[in-house]
Amino acid sequence: MDILFLSQIVPYPPHGGVLQRGYNLIREIGKRHRIHLLAFRHPDTLPTLESVEHGIKELRNHCATVLYVDLWAKKSPLHLSACLGCGLLFKTPFSAIAHRSIAFRKHVRSILSSRPIDLIHVDTIALANYSTLGTGIPRLLTHHNIESMLMARRAEHEERRISRYYLRAQADRLSAYELEWCRKFDANIFMSRIDAQEMEREIPDLRTYVIPNGVDVDYFRPSTFDDGPPSLVYTGGMNMFANRDAVLFFLREIWKPIREEVPDVSFYAVGQDPPGELLQMGRTDSHIRITGYVDDVRPYISQASIYVVPLRVGGGTRLKVLDAMAMGKALVSTAIGCEGIEVSPGADIIVENDPAAFARSVVGLLRNRAKREEMGRRARKLVESRYSWIGIGEKLNQAYEEIVSGKRNTAARE
Repeated sequence: MDILFLSQIVPYPPHGGVLQRGYNLIREIGKRHRIHLLAFRHPDTLPTLESVEHGIKELRNHCATVLYVDLWAKKSPLHLSACLGCGLLFKTPFSAIAHRSIAFRKHVRSILSSRPIDLIHVDTIALANYSTLGTGIPRLLTHHNIESMLMARRAEHEERRISRYYLRAQADRLSAYELEWCRKFDANIFMSRIDAQEMEREIPDLRTYVIPNGVDVDYFRPSTFDDGPPSLVYTGGMNMFANRDAVLFFLREIWKPIREEVPDVSFYAVGQDPPGELLQMGRTDSHIRITGYVDDVRPYISQASIYVVPLRVGGGTRLKVLDAMAMGKALVSTAIGCEGIEVSPGADIIVENDPAAFARSVVGLLRNRAKREEMGRRARKLVESRYSWIGIGEKLNQAYEEIVSGKRNTAARE
């Protein structure tokens, strides 16, 4: 089949989150189908012409077509301010406004007119309106999170009143937008059964597929168990609110009792754009290590005694959790941190929402190497059996076949 794949970001380099999912799924479905990729370039992930050219070259190994346009909202602080202002004035959600592009629309029309497209895969709700350009072509919409729920959760933890008001308004607009657009697609893909059921409650006749996030089990592999000083790690770009909030919450509410019980423990916060408050914490406490962006997170995960996931905001499933599990690490997480992953709390992960209980569980694991190793073995076994990208790619291929054949059968009957 020829598939038009519309992405909110050029899925390269595959370092975390939507980039990792997009690249690995394209790699898998590209083995069977001709992928025509059209994406928005973000200057923070592809900042130079050389990085853009390298990304396109890599993606062409898996795609028949690779095209991108610049995301206008990230061209400058002035552009971002203008976009935020539009999000306040208009009923359309901020994310959809940020992805409006005449050039993107022209590329969609050009691909549809020059190639026999069998299916349009829209990889986020913010791009949903571009699907209307493909009249009669089967359409599939991916929800990496239920964005309205994610925005509402973020508003709950926003300290500034004006930001809290803005985020709540955006959550309401996103909810209405989701309900409007989900119905217009032949199928909707969710990361977890929890998210699918949430949307099915709102739209009972919605056709859904659960295609979870996954992990490259060959790239993320267990190494030797930790032999150095005790350490904790969390990975995730601090340019994302959820990661920023998680790290600051951990250091404000959980870190002190851990240090009191295990004085020589260190904490590594790995990810780009650490905020000023976090950098200051690192300057005042030598046991807090702030790395900033790194090309490869594996050495940091490998040397850690425990991977901590103190997330309070999120949706879908967290790839960082699957990466750590694939590396055979013991994890302590909030319920939101491992939401949507079929874990067995107490066996392959420890789940604690209360800060004091979270700290006690970390201390207990730091003092029990045998339990850490057993949890790590169970975690690795789980991702091998359920979350390998090869198997997940096969699930997506099956969804494609069912959607396209179903549309053809309906057209034939009509």
